[in-house]
Amino acid sequence: MNSNLRPTAASPTMALAITSIGWLLSNGWFSRRAWLRERRSPHAKKHGRRRIGVHHMGNPSSSGLQTRAMTYSPPRRGGVARSAGVVSSAGPVGRADHPVCAVASLGASTIQASPCRARASRPPLRAGECGAFLLLALLVLAACSKAMPEQATWAGTIELAQGNVHVPFHMVLDLRSPKPTGYFLVGDEKTPIPEITRQGESLTFGFSEYGAEMRGTWDGGQLNGTYARHRRQGDTLLKFSAAPDLGATSRSELRSSGAEFPSGKYQVYFEGEARNQSATVATFWMQEESLYGTFIAPDGDYGLLVGNVSGGKVQVNRFTGWQAIAMTLGKKDQMWSGNYYFQNDKPRGFVLFPQPNIDALPIPKQTTMKNPDAPFTFEGVSISGDTIRSSDDRFKGKSLIVDIMGTWCHNCLDSGPLLDELQKRYGNNGLQVVGISFEISDDVELAKKNLQLFKDRNGLTYTMLFCGSLDDENVNKRLRSQLNNFFAYPTTLFVGRDGKVRAINSGFKGPGTGEEYQAQIREFHELAEKLVK
Repeated sequence: MNSNLRPTAASPTMALAITSIGWLLSNGWFSRRAWLRERRSPHAKKHGRRRIGVHHMGNPSSSGLQTRAMTYSPPRRGGVARSAGVVSSAGPVGRADHPVCAVASLGASTIQASPCRARASRPPLRAGECGAFLLLALLVLAACSKAMPEQATWAGTIELAQGNVHVPFHMVLDLRSPKPTGYFLVGDEKTPIPEITRQGESLTFGFSEYGAEMRGTWDGGQLNGTYARHRRQGDTLLKFSAAPDLGATSRSELRSSGAEFPSGKYQVYFEGEARNQSATVATFWMQEESLYGTFIAPDGDYGLLVGNVSGGKVQVNRFTGWQAIAMTLGKKDQMWSGNYYFQNDKPRGFVLFPQPNIDALPIPKQTTMKNPDAPFTFEGVSISGDTIRSSDDRFKGKSLIVDIMGTWCHNCLDSGPLLDELQKRYGNNGLQVVGISFEISDDVELAKKNLQLFKDRNGLTYTMLFCGSLDDENVNKRLRSQLNNFFAYPTTLFVGRDGKVRAINSGFKGPGTGEEYQAQIREFHELAEKLVK
């Protein structure tokens, strides 16, 4: 038997319930003979009790629990089917199949159908018996709540746009150790949850780097709670719920065969944006009956999105703790259009125009050095607390890849493993990778913690430095004083042994972009090879 389907470890409650059932049965509370004796007694006639016809089902000497004159099933969440006194859940969030639970459900049915009255064929309960049975039913039902699974894949939804849009998500949690682990699934892409804390029946997911957290409480069938993103200008709050997914799958299968879906590459025109300035591309493809896609902007892609059909419209979604995104699309006059939803922000309308050749798109603004002959300089605090500068001896005569990033940036999460690969492959040839991080807060200790989490998540080995907050004053002083048109995190600088910047790449095209991601990998390797020659 699956341990997750057993009653919770409320052993005193369960023991009391089982003991009560045995006592009631052994003392004849539900005995037909006891009822008939009472009915026929002179005392009953003296008080004018009416004789009520009894519809016998089976052996008249059998227990009242085996006799039913009606099959009343009160509405229950998830749907409950009853047969021969056995209760079974019809939904993924139902109660556990258990003989004690079956008795409790039978009792609840009797009480709701004919509370303390003799309308049913079952012998009437006396006032004290009715109260005792009600108390018994409540005790047993309380004991039958399912335990939170220790290891499972979960399916949930989170509300965007003030609850008007629901984004489905999957996550895998392992709560068996004192330090629980887990990750979100978007298609086959896994995004680890940095910090998971369990206190009784409550879970907290921490996304310290992004300044966000999820808090939920297990109610016996599902986890309900709130996702909160904290910012100086206020908090963003999103409601969510999740339940163990017995038919666990990491894909959102298309439920409408024959429906139309976007496919291929499109130029994206957002509302209020001039068409001759749009440099954002959308790409969609089908895989195993699911729709995948993403938007690719000059400052990076939106991450892998997975789609489904609801009411004849397409919706593609992404939830990773860092991102809560939904895009709804519909086709009219052979043109796809829709809305982009991000958390509780106002939705942005857009139109997709078929564009097979992305090289024909307008060239986005380029980030360049203000003085091409000057070296790029940096200074920051390492995870160990040391102050490190570009002028230190450790960097002299070395080729550098300087990655301007932030632990809050999902594109930076995607680029980290590639940069670490370059460090390992070309490090012996004199290449050093340095990540210079600009964080949401200027708290040094918090920044060091976040950088460590960032490194641990992907096993990164290259140097990472905290260079202050995202405030304009700090960014202008450290970056825009040296760079023209700095606009993207990450922005990656390829620096020669002489300290001069040879190439600058703005943004990053992650795994969700498919072939664009592969092209980016090849380009970074080629640039690294040129630096170490």
